[in-house]
Amino acid sequence: MSMKKLICLLLTAAMMFSLVACGGNTTTNNTAGNGNTNNSGTTDEGGDAATGDTIRIGVLTPLTGASAQLGNQVAEIYQMVTDIINEEHPELTMAMAANAGIQSMGGAKLELVIADHKSDATTAVSEARRLISEENVVAICGEFTSAIAKAVAVVTEQYQVPLVASCSAVSLTDGTNNFQWFFRYAITDETYIKDTFDFLNYLNENYDAGIETVALFSEDSEFGANIVPLEEKYAEEYGYEIVETINYSSSATNLTSEVMRIKEADPDVLLMSSFVSDALLFFNTCKEQQYTPNFIIGQRGGFIQSDYLTAMGDENNYICTTASWGSDITTAVTQELVELWANSEYNSEKVALMDSHVKDVMNLLFIAMAIEQAGTTENTALREALLNLEYDMDTLMIPWSGIEFNEYGQNTKANGFITQYYDGAYRTVYPEAGASMEPVYPMPEFAY
Repeated sequence: MSMKKLICLLLTAAMMFSLVACGGNTTTNNTAGNGNTNNSGTTDEGGDAATGDTIRIGVLTPLTGASAQLGNQVAEIYQMVTDIINEEHPELTMAMAANAGIQSMGGAKLELVIADHKSDATTAVSEARRLISEENVVAICGEFTSAIAKAVAVVTEQYQVPLVASCSAVSLTDGTNNFQWFFRYAITDETYIKDTFDFLNYLNENYDAGIETVALFSEDSEFGANIVPLEEKYAEEYGYEIVETINYSSSATNLTSEVMRIKEADPDVLLMSSFVSDALLFFNTCKEQQYTPNFIIGQRGGFIQSDYLTAMGDENNYICTTASWGSDITTAVTQELVELWANSEYNSEKVALMDSHVKDVMNLLFIAMAIEQAGTTENTALREALLNLEYDMDTLMIPWSGIEFNEYGQNTKANGFITQYYDGAYRTVYPEAGASMEPVYPMPEFAY
């Protein structure tokens, strides 16, 4: 089948999906599976937790609330990839695309059951329980902050159902909680922060940047609070002086005093852990105070969301962020995925494919690969397959050095990138081997 025919197929399927994505707590099928789920995620009748010829995967994502725009985009790309897996697409490089459905289970199709966690941990817990006990899902993935993933993991531990997520808090996979059913293929904040300081060394060694001081600016939820100790650790290890540390609420409505403290400290590099609204507030306040930081490196969060990028426009030029993926990666899978998303009616907002999309949707692919490998959706067999996944890196969305899990469900061979925004997109600037442009240091001044 040609790419043109594939896109036509996706356009047709998208019309069906739009009826689902517009709602709150929704599913792709109004009927529950046969049998009642027990605490093992399998049916009381002893078979696989599938409905007829379908296998139900739970997708928890914020369809309403503070992160609704990203959450709905994630739901859309999940459906696009699901339909690729369910149909026959030998022209695509991506794993699970060549054949229709799960071959080891007679071509069984994946069915998404999409639920809205509203960026609220209490709602997420309730919806996770419903997805497992009422909707008979065999695994859960989606778009999570670290705090919400931690809350949901308590539920999936109770029911012994796999939860596969890409949020980055180290505490999810360092033994602190000892989760047995949480799996993270993506990198953690530990790797992101180490990459950050390796990049500073790279700038000093290759561009005579003269970077000596950093300031830390982090919102105070699970996201930012977990990053600050790592930044402090690596700043000391790499010999950089921290001249200011600011923790603030992401719901703050005024950051004037915080910006003035940063301006007075005048760091060579400002390291930010922020969501969308607080990042925008920070930059608007900087312009009010006629202050341009020398250099900014964000830790994903709001920096990679489309509503932030739309609001910032060209003013985001030369701001950096850590990343787990970039659209300028030259692998066949990346470029096919970028083209499909750009031309697909699933993409209702016509936004470019971003790190924040890919790091989440890849988890659906891993679940599908694990089901194919296990030949069953029985929970312990599925868990074993997720931990010992057979893969060809050339067919995966992100070209890591490998996949190898530690005892706490963390892939220890994932690696990240540093990207810098320029001319409408983030471009890889580090590591050098994967860079599509040279880094620019320091940043030009904002237009006041």
